[in-house]
Amino acid sequence: MITAFQACERASWLSINPQLTISGDDARIGDVQPIGTDQGGFDGAPHSERFWEDGYFLIRDLLPVDSLMDLRAGIENLVANGLPPAMIYLYDEAWQVFRRLRPLLNHFLGDRVKLLPHFWAWHVNPGEDGRGWPPHRDYQGESAIGDDMLISLSLWVPLGIANPDNGCMYVLPRSFEKCYHQPVAKPEDVALQDVRALPAGPGTVMGWRQDLYHWGGRASAFASEPRISLSLEFQNAAFDPMADRLLDLEQPPVFRERLELIVQQFAKYRHMQSMDDNTLRWVDDIIVELSGRA
Repeated sequence: MITAFQACERASWLSINPQLTISGDDARIGDVQPIGTDQGGFDGAPHSERFWEDGYFLIRDLLPVDSLMDLRAGIENLVANGLPPAMIYLYDEAWQVFRRLRPLLNHFLGDRVKLLPHFWAWHVNPGEDGRGWPPHRDYQGESAIGDDMLISLSLWVPLGIANPDNGCMYVLPRSFEKCYHQPVAKPEDVALQDVRALPAGPGTVMGWRQDLYHWGGRASAFASEPRISLSLEFQNAAFDPMADRLLDLEQPPVFRERLELIVQQFAKYRHMQSMDDNTLRWVDDIIVELSGRA
């Protein structure tokens, strides 16, 4: 693992992943082709019925797979260097994935889309008893108004194969939960036959209402590869901000701001993600190092 001092230097991260980029202080990370461009635009209508009925969508072959391979390699390089997968958000390419999805975001959230400062990346290793996050809802409050106006949305992007063997996503469809006498509060409230596995491959994009009950599976020792994935959250900015600071999809944070945001995620998600003491001390050291450079 690199030192906290090295972690505050762009050059350190570029040496770990020379195939990726970290933009300068102007935060302009280059143009990307939005999804649907080749087809005259993205048509979200075929996915809306399931979304409003079951609370999620799963769209295959939406992202160009070639654009994801460098990111997958980036996470593998981070892990090989003893670094958390979430550090992938230091690189422009992680933000570009979601910029490509603006037409989808506009379809579900309207024209005023903002990034919530809530994100994570996973490398679920079958050889280390890896598992995704336990059953939860991304937001406990109101995620939609009625069945036609969305306030916030979570997106999840696999960078490789995600299947039951290596811990794919599982959901409790809203259409099933609506039949329960009361909303699910704990895993044992879920009828096992109502659970739906969502296996997927690279190029797929999943999204769900932030009040959808969902979780990541536990990887089998017999899985052929780790489950590697990204997630980022969004809101319709026509509603009151759901965080102290909303981010711009077109101009994501510059390097220092990215680093500050990433280290904040560790405190936010330590109840969801297993984190060893060395990693937590390293994160604290980065915070101290950044404060000394203010």
